[in-house]
Amino acid sequence: MAVVLGLAAGQVPAHAGTITFAPKADSPTGGRFPSWGPGPSPIGMVTADFDGDRVPDIVTADFQGSGPVLMTGKGDGTFNKGVRVADIGIGYGAVSAGDLNGDGKPDLAAQSWVTMSTLLNNGDGTFRKAATYATLEGAQQQVAVLDVDGDGRRDVLSMIPNGVRTWLGKGDGTLAPGPSSTIAGVSAAFTTGRFNADGAVDLAINNDLLQRVEVFTGNGDGGFTRRGTGTSGFITEDIRAGDFDGDGIDDIITADSFSFSTTLLTSDGRGGFSRTHRVLASGFGPTSIAVADFDKDGRLDAAMSAVVSSTMVVFTGKGDGTVAKTGEHPVTFAPQTPVVADYDGDGRTDVAVAGAANAVSFLRNVTS
Repeated sequence: MAVVLGLAAGQVPAHAGTITFAPKADSPTGGRFPSWGPGPSPIGMVTADFDGDRVPDIVTADFQGSGPVLMTGKGDGTFNKGVRVADIGIGYGAVSAGDLNGDGKPDLAAQSWVTMSTLLNNGDGTFRKAATYATLEGAQQQVAVLDVDGDGRRDVLSMIPNGVRTWLGKGDGTLAPGPSSTIAGVSAAFTTGRFNADGAVDLAINNDLLQRVEVFTGNGDGGFTRRGTGTSGFITEDIRAGDFDGDGIDDIITADSFSFSTTLLTSDGRGGFSRTHRVLASGFGPTSIAVADFDKDGRLDAAMSAVVSSTMVVFTGKGDGTVAKTGEHPVTFAPQTPVVADYDGDGRTDVAVAGAANAVSFLRNVTS
């Protein structure tokens, strides 16, 4: 492992930035044990204020349990033991949050092998099932809740074997099937962002067969048109959008699991990419990645889970479309899906990550 990683966990190279985190604090999820963790998904945990107390909470998928688990935040970076939000069946490894019925409360969408379900928030941290739809997952499961057609109602995007399907929100928590955006390969992860300047929501899909990221620009009606591509690493398990060069257009950062690398693809503003920046030996088993400005310097940074070494790897953004690995922090066993928020109320963006040992690790941001 030392040969692959190059650094021991927690050790910082000479060119390190100033991003620092305190040692992990673990909270039990209350999920089924033994567990596979959140599941085969780049986004198996989401964060929002689900119970209305103005403290960030988390919902984590429980792949071998009967539905997602809510862990309410205590306001100090730790969480109360998880409570299952609904019994919807096993195999749900992907979750997303957003207001599906227009009442101002964050609801949930979840995906399993062959179904997708919507769960409506009662406002107190409890949920009720709205609807379930038949679908098929891709190489992984993934859902996203957002307004893709500009009508003010939240829609859902879900992974299918060869792309991403749009489900149009009716405003009451139920959905109507919409168009699919397909690739010539197997879809493994997707992200949404702004990859051109027309203001519509755009889509990027990782093609697991051809090892490339494919961009689709939004038509404004829930559909997407295929544009350009960029090369990712070997078996990329997650991609995220973010403006890493400050030009107002989102770029793509990836977690390349089998090549132990991270790739940053700089957008050209027309739905393609102009530059590829790859950080080699960036983590042992990268799975999922989250973006945030951890050091408040106005430039995006990233935090990536490394499932084999059970660490979170931190990348400091340089503001020019490149990042540098600047830290590695031990967390719960086999971490999978990090989320970011100010969990302890100190004004800094922290990291929480779920793993396979029925625990969520909190990394307090202590950057000065």
